[in-house]
Amino acid sequence: MVIEGNFDDIRAYRDDEIPAAIERIVSDPLLVPAARFAFPDVDIEVVKGILRECKTTYDIQAKVMYHVVNNIVKSTASSFESMGAERVKSDSNGWLFISNHRDITLDAMLMQFVLFRHQLPTTDISLGDNLLSPDIVFEICKANNMVRIIRKDDVSQREFLENSRHLAEYIRLRIVQEGRSLWIAQRNGRTKDGYDMTEPGLIKMFTLSGTCNFEDDFAELHIAPVAISYEFEPCDILKAIELCRRQSEEPYHKAENEDLISILTGLKSYKGAINMTFCEPIRREELHTIAELPRVEQCKALAELIDSRIHAEYKLYANNYLAYDMLHATEQFASKYDMVDRERFEQHLAKAREAFAAAGVDVECAYRFLLGIYANPVESKLKY
Repeated sequence: MVIEGNFDDIRAYRDDEIPAAIERIVSDPLLVPAARFAFPDVDIEVVKGILRECKTTYDIQAKVMYHVVNNIVKSTASSFESMGAERVKSDSNGWLFISNHRDITLDAMLMQFVLFRHQLPTTDISLGDNLLSPDIVFEICKANNMVRIIRKDDVSQREFLENSRHLAEYIRLRIVQEGRSLWIAQRNGRTKDGYDMTEPGLIKMFTLSGTCNFEDDFAELHIAPVAISYEFEPCDILKAIELCRRQSEEPYHKAENEDLISILTGLKSYKGAINMTFCEPIRREELHTIAELPRVEQCKALAELIDSRIHAEYKLYANNYLAYDMLHATEQFASKYDMVDRERFEQHLAKAREAFAAAGVDVECAYRFLLGIYANPVESKLKY
């Protein structure tokens, strides 16, 4: 199968385009605060020198991004464990990594970190173009294998379909013909309520490319679900505030720079323990069974299969069990936590209440949403 088309509007930079991109990054005034965050103890001229040494995307990942993510893990996590990398050690094909989505940028960054550490090829990363500003963010992302997802609220159904087809064709080209892997979140936007669910619409998008043979088309994409778990959810307080505001009668509108604030908060906030697990990839025989279902049920069935993999490998922490018992006024999981766990979580909840009051939202409303962020993964685990 040959896919023709010009994908310059969504593809990442090629290696021959990296030096010019580096010069744009180095000359951007926002490099100074960005470098202060990424390399807090390194002089800005030294950072510029390191960047100018990068001639390829691999150079950027080896000389810059690996160390940036390593510093984030060291400074904001008590531990970081990764599991299941042996399941995706294959030189013969690219993978379509579909993960749950808890943090705007860190989920994908951590996966690249793990792959790099296991000497496995890193992946293309799909990212909504609503996140690609200011210019320095756009340049850094395109230099790091970012695939642009076009997101516009004011497009016709026809234009939306064409944008989706365009992306699906490019992803299939990268995986099937070029042997590259790609990461994509299981849904549009982060999980904000703690329920990780793959959108059937995402699966349907992939049917817009290929041969219209469900089994063959998805088998050649080599779907590998990925589960990521944080002991302390990135941006949990901001998520609870947003959920509370969305529940009110007032229409919810994002504040200026809200996405950028969430990105920085997610990267800088304390996360406690982090776990990333590469789940068992989807097998052809499973796709064969799904392909025998009525066409209208196939995408939903595959989404649920991916969910079952992610929930099976999702790591639950004491916070999750505590929140579940607190939210449901039970002691069902009392054996999963102790007084130290309770005191630490309650300190976090107390800080959250102060933040809710300062934000001017209904404190009890936001508090219940916050508990749900931690409790709902327990409910999902019980389901699967």
